[in-house]
Amino acid sequence: MFRPLLRVLRRARILVFLSLIAALVILASYMFAGFIDEAAKSAKFIELGFDHIFVPSARLHIDRRQLMSRILRYQGIPFGFFPATTAYDIDHPEAYSFWLGEEHWTPPKSFLLSATALASFRTHMNVINDIVRLEHASTLVLGDQIDIAADIKQQMRTVVESLPATWDILYLGHCSNETLRPTTFHSQIYVAADPKCVFAYALPRAGAWRLKRVLDNMWPAPQKTFEGVLSDMVVPLFLEAYVVDPPLVAHVDKISDSLYSPTYYTLGNSTLDKLGLLSRKHMR
Repeated sequence: MFRPLLRVLRRARILVFLSLIAALVILASYMFAGFIDEAAKSAKFIELGFDHIFVPSARLHIDRRQLMSRILRYQGIPFGFFPATTAYDIDHPEAYSFWLGEEHWTPPKSFLLSATALASFRTHMNVINDIVRLEHASTLVLGDQIDIAADIKQQMRTVVESLPATWDILYLGHCSNETLRPTTFHSQIYVAADPKCVFAYALPRAGAWRLKRVLDNMWPAPQKTFEGVLSDMVVPLFLEAYVVDPPLVAHVDKISDSLYSPTYYTLGNSTLDKLGLLSRKHMR
C-alpha cells in the first residue's frame, strides 16, 4: 500500500530537482546571453597570434558589443566578451552577484579614485585573474569602443613572432606622445617608456602573473588607476613593455547612431572606414 506512494514521492522529488536544474541553466543563459564566446561559433576564424582575446564590456553597453561583434566578425578574429564591473557594482557591493569562476573580491575602500575608476581597475584585475586561472599562454585585451587596422592579422603575424621571450606586455594601441625607442628585432615594435591608455594590450602568462601579484597587494585600496599602475611599473622597467607603432588599434567615440570618430589617433587602414562607420568629417 505504501510502496506505490513512496515511488510517487521519489519521482516527484526527482522531477522537482530536474526542474530546478533546468531553471538554473535557463537563468544562467539569460544572465550571460550578451557575453558569447565568438570563437565557439566558428572554427574558420583566423588567429591573431594569441591564445585568447577578451573584450570587457558592461552588460548595458549593448551598442558597443554590437560594434565589436561587427568589426571582429568582419575580420574573422575569434574573441570572447568579458563581464565588466560597473560603478554601480562598486557603490552597491551588497547587490553584486559574482559570476561563475570570478574571484570573490572585497569591496574597495579607496577615497582617491572614483567608482568608475575603481570599476575599471576591478575589471582588469578580473581579466588578469582569468588569464592566470585558465593558463592562457598569451592573451589580448581589447576595449569595447575601438577601431582596428584592416590588415591587423597580416601585421600581427610578424609582430608576435618577433617578440623576445622575456616580454611582459605589448600595447597594440596607445595615446601617448612619448618619444619611442626602436628595437632591433622589428621595425614596428618600440620600447614603451610611458605608455598611456589600456584599450588594446596583450599579456603573456608570466606577465599576467607578475601583474596579478602587484594588483592583489593593492586591492581593496588602490591609490592609482589601472593605467597609472601599469605606467609606474613600466617606467622602472619592472615590466618589459613594448608598443606597436604606428598603432594597430585606436579608440573611437560614438557621434551618431551609425558613425564613430577617432579619439586620439586615426588608423591609416581602418576597419570602421571599410564598414562605412567612420566619420571622415571628424578624422584627425
